[in-house]
Amino acid sequence: MSATQTSLNGIELARSMIACDSRPSVSNVPLLELIQRHLSGWQLERVDYVDEGGVPKGNLVARWPTSTSRLAFAGHLDTVTDAGWTTDPFAADLEGDEMVGLGAVDMKGPISAMLAAATGLPHDCRPLIVLTADEESTKRGVREVLGRSETLREFRPHCFIVGEPTNFRLVRGHRVDVQFVVTACGRQAHSSTGKGLNANIQLIPFLSELRRLHLRLREDTTLHDRQYDPPFCDLNFTIENYGTLPNTTVGLATCKIKLRYSKSFDPQFVIDELSKMAEASGLDLVMQREAPPPELSADAPLVRAVEAIIGDTATVVGFGTEASEYTRLAPSLVLGPGCVDQAHKPGERIPIGDIRRAQVLYSELAQRLNRKLPVESAHER
Repeated sequence: MSATQTSLNGIELARSMIACDSRPSVSNVPLLELIQRHLSGWQLERVDYVDEGGVPKGNLVARWPTSTSRLAFAGHLDTVTDAGWTTDPFAADLEGDEMVGLGAVDMKGPISAMLAAATGLPHDCRPLIVLTADEESTKRGVREVLGRSETLREFRPHCFIVGEPTNFRLVRGHRVDVQFVVTACGRQAHSSTGKGLNANIQLIPFLSELRRLHLRLREDTTLHDRQYDPPFCDLNFTIENYGTLPNTTVGLATCKIKLRYSKSFDPQFVIDELSKMAEASGLDLVMQREAPPPELSADAPLVRAVEAIIGDTATVVGFGTEASEYTRLAPSLVLGPGCVDQAHKPGERIPIGDIRRAQVLYSELAQRLNRKLPVESAHER
């Protein structure tokens, strides 16, 4: 079977995937089962878990039994929420030459192209397929896979291609994040009684210092990384009052903070600053840190090999992907159809032609990289 032949229609697969709700609050298992039905003949390993909210989540590692490939195609099945949508986010409508729907570009369209490519390849160079849950929230899915997958342990990949939307630019590195949850406790009461204690008041001094730190990261050029656009680290935050109405004093206020940083930036001083600020205001702070930023050298052999195949020079980007986790196991690159500017917003869309183009590109990558990546024998594993 040639690289352009396939047993899967990538466009129709993308539409059926979009129609299957996989927001963080719902189980992605029905979507996973839909995909499994299209992988007849593949060895399928499920790595399932129940998330913190009690919702069943699933991950999938698929391998063609006779393949000798050490390449892995990777993607996440979850989407962000449908906040702001005024049309059906699961309709997968076709508007002109674009497909519209929640997850169209991030990243059900790219995954459909990967699956269509992989199932249409000659058997010996079919890549591993790794599909995960909860990338948009906790990244627990990919961590469960890397920690528990017998397939990845036995047939360890030598390269991951993560299919996030890069508009077909080859990405050799990106920022990662540290997340913080800062909690202030008050006393809820009817605001007219004067007996309540507004938790937001406790947050105000902390937020004032947070603004100072936010501006320093943007304005102090010694903290910038000129490889990236924008060059400064992003320090973003939200405040949650859990639906408290104005006639009620806030009993619980949560400030969620995300710091994005690149390989050249040491985030420890920001971590220390936030810890001191929280302690000074009597606030509780919990931190969750990702794996280090994945950033291959521009001269790395893998980067040069893929550049030669696709005819593009690798770059770095500000948004994060699961490449930061996969790099623990093997060098990882990011390459996918569609533009990240379309992600995480109402009316999310991907050009239909991009899905078709990506299918051909992934097929070519799998075949040509199969000749460049070494194959391990059983005693070397």
